[in-house]
Amino acid sequence: MKAIVNTQRGRATETLHLVEIDRPEPAAGEVRVALRTSGVNPSDCKLRSGVQGPMVADRVVVHNDGAGVIEAVGSGVDPSRVGQRVWLYNVNRSADGTSQGVRGTAAEQVCVPAELAAELPDGIGFDAGACLGVPAMTAHRALFWAGPLRDKTVMVTGGAGAVGHMAVQMAAAAGARVVATVSSDQKAEIARQAGAEIVLNYRQGDLAEQILSVLGERSIDHLVDVDFAAHVDILPRIMRSGGNVGAYATASNLTPAFPFYPLAMTNIAIHLVFVYALLQAQKDQAISEINTFLREGKLKPLIAERLALAEAAAAHEAIESGRLIGNVILEI
Repeated sequence: MKAIVNTQRGRATETLHLVEIDRPEPAAGEVRVALRTSGVNPSDCKLRSGVQGPMVADRVVVHNDGAGVIEAVGSGVDPSRVGQRVWLYNVNRSADGTSQGVRGTAAEQVCVPAELAAELPDGIGFDAGACLGVPAMTAHRALFWAGPLRDKTVMVTGGAGAVGHMAVQMAAAAGARVVATVSSDQKAEIARQAGAEIVLNYRQGDLAEQILSVLGERSIDHLVDVDFAAHVDILPRIMRSGGNVGAYATASNLTPAFPFYPLAMTNIAIHLVFVYALLQAQKDQAISEINTFLREGKLKPLIAERLALAEAAAAHEAIESGRLIGNVILEI
């Protein structure tokens, strides 16, 4: 079968290769999926580049997310699952999620533990299914870790990004009043269409002052944050007492200073989200609720680019360029 393998850390065009490898056979507790799509995430690009550590093997198949059809099952798996349409997550990770694995979705077929193959609801395409693992599950955990959001004011930073766009939609569907931050007029319109009632462009003035001007002090009940370091200092001014933060990245500073007492005195709870290492109960909740949003038509991934499997390097370069708004998928 055809697959995209990564053989060393570095530039996409130099390290990603289309090769023929043996078709895998499902072990006990596994399913084999005939893939139709493979999702490409920024984290996949960072792994390949070497930012997140050295190679874990001489050759690894890349990508975590994908969608397809179960075509075989190992012992211990219900045979009725053969033929089931599924979306995949965490495929390119170790069992505990803390490091890269050797198999991935950038292939014609892949074997995965049965629990990593979630049912894809009827009427939802394989293209959307390839966008759910990292973006939707991250957004779900960052949103709902502290409980229901109905009638609460939720702010999503980076509201037009892959995770942020999902978070805006799910928060709106959950009955929250949604505030989103963006960096352009085009992204502002995307966030509004996703369900944001208020959109703030952080490039058009101090973000804290914009929030205070539009919403007032300590007006945010829950924050989904794409850059914790950039916003941690303003949390005591914008968050309600007892407010909650779900932070899943901190790109501007990997070791941010933490203003302990200002945060403690406003009783702000902070939950750091690493989607690959969620507990199984958290994954199960995310899958169930994401699928409900999909069935109800309240969650629709924004796909920026579709490429062929052989164009994996171009997909990585497109993401790294920063020019795209939305998800990138490979069609298999």
